[in-house]
Amino acid sequence: MLILAPDAGKYRNSLLFPARLAEAVSSIQGRHVIGAAMLAAIAVLAMLTGCSPAPEPAPKPARYASAEQVEMNFRGKTFVLGDNDAVAILRRPGWPKDRWLRLPFWLGIDVLVPGVLQPKEGHYYVISEARLIKPLKRPGQWIIEAGSALIKKEAVLITTKTDYLSRGKLLPTIVQFAGMRAFEYAGAQVRLPVLREVSLPMKWTLGGAVPPSYARFRVEGQLPG
Repeated sequence: MLILAPDAGKYRNSLLFPARLAEAVSSIQGRHVIGAAMLAAIAVLAMLTGCSPAPEPAPKPARYASAEQVEMNFRGKTFVLGDNDAVAILRRPGWPKDRWLRLPFWLGIDVLVPGVLQPKEGHYYVISEARLIKPLKRPGQWIIEAGSALIKKEAVLITTKTDYLSRGKLLPTIVQFAGMRAFEYAGAQVRLPVLREVSLPMKWTLGGAVPPSYARFRVEGQLPG
């Protein structure tokens, strides 16, 4: 005769209880294993992500043309100047309109204007609306007035291929700042910035002949401009 314990009623007809218990335990263990595996995978992924170097930011385009670009494209050559008053937009004649290089305008030395940086020796600039004032004793050296539309200061332009035949306004020209130098001018020794000619004068694109207010010049092997 089988004698049941007082609380054994709830297990009535549960002779398969051990098997069900084992099944439940196995199910719980399986879920724990799967959960542990997922946690391990997440941890490994986080470690790999954390150890991977951050992607480098895309390089910013250079604001101005490099020395190599200027020398290669404009040394001893003419160019076309865009109509931007803040920065010189330069193209070689024949370039497509979407190809161009940029250079700063020459604004002079010690110009106290917000946002205007002092020129650096060796850097390239564009002189625009400058004026030939007086030739110096050495051939190819001129006192000029160059700068912004409001402030123009004296500088020395040293030409390489352009021979100026008269005084007047200069067509825009690419120059290289060669530092400060002492010159005999107006009966005194003065220190002036030296600008070495890099390009030929700008190609006139406004139609008709160059106005007579601009200085006449000739280039080696060419007729007077």
